[in-house]
Amino acid sequence: MRMALLCTAKGATVAVVLAGAAIPQAYARGDDREKRSAEVLQELVPSPDGPGCAAAVGMRGSVVWEAGRGKADLTTGRAITSKTVFDMASNSKQFTADAALLLAGRHRLALDDALSDFLDSPPAWTRDVTLGDLMRHTSGITDYQDLLEAKGIEVTDPAGQKEAIAAILASQPEDPPGRRFSYSNSNYVLLAHVVERVTGKPFPTFIQQEFFTPLHLRMTLSPAVDVPGKAKSYDEKDGSFTPNSSPWKQYGDGSVQSTPGEFVRWADNYRTGRIGGTELLAGVTEGAVSVGDVLRRRGIEEGRYGAGILLLPDRSLVHRGDWEGFHSTFKVSPDRNTAVTVVCNMDSPDHFRAADQLLDIWSK
Repeated sequence: MRMALLCTAKGATVAVVLAGAAIPQAYARGDDREKRSAEVLQELVPSPDGPGCAAAVGMRGSVVWEAGRGKADLTTGRAITSKTVFDMASNSKQFTADAALLLAGRHRLALDDALSDFLDSPPAWTRDVTLGDLMRHTSGITDYQDLLEAKGIEVTDPAGQKEAIAAILASQPEDPPGRRFSYSNSNYVLLAHVVERVTGKPFPTFIQQEFFTPLHLRMTLSPAVDVPGKAKSYDEKDGSFTPNSSPWKQYGDGSVQSTPGEFVRWADNYRTGRIGGTELLAGVTEGAVSVGDVLRRRGIEEGRYGAGILLLPDRSLVHRGDWEGFHSTFKVSPDRNTAVTVVCNMDSPDHFRAADQLLDIWSK
């Protein structure tokens, strides 16, 4: 299922942008943070011979530690390194939400605008759903994966943005908008569609031009595409690994391809507001809604969902992503100075715990 604090999706392609990753910083003799971090990764991936994980820590925009362990490709034996690219799954949602906030800051849209304003021949129920409902998962709209599967379209069958949106608009919401938090990838597919209608640009192009290029991030939004250096993902059963892939091409809810190091460099925008300024930074958590206990089984006891990211009681930011055998955790410290990304090409129930451990090591 593509669901989690956060799941994912697929979509159009855009060329990978340039820019080198920051060089890890050296620390005074006696500083054991790198050693302790390596031990966290080794505990997460006991054997280097199967699929594994990569992790990175960033401080104020610089990568201070990054490493990989395990295999990126079992067939070729290619190892996971700090340069291995992964599908970041639902950790991509923050770019979609921030795109909406950016356009709101430019007075191109407002979060209280009705979804129907951005659709041709909109169903009646879309008049009551706002863009803010989409961003915070309070729309009551069913996840499009469930809708497509109900139509007999499996994740192994071709399906794109058009098919997902058609299935969403042909359905009826499960709840009235604004009633409760209910995580649904449909919200972010629709939000990406709104960005396209407002800007007249393909969504991946807008994200590239407004976020990746100005921040010199080596990221790309490329669903269902093997970008250079990308890991293969796997499902495990009884000690055997089977490749996991899907031809689905939705976007807005996922599909950012990146290394953990580039992702922690992106995290510094939550401190500096270089893209979007103070207005975007305020919008990230303004109006965030309680998720109740629905994410407890995923390691989140409580929190409030804002702009594509969860605000925890200690003011840290966190999001998870799960799609096609890729599993990621992204976390930013309460003071916004330190960020951690852990991503795996197999199901690893401890990647969330590993991210907490790494943040604890580097935040003190």
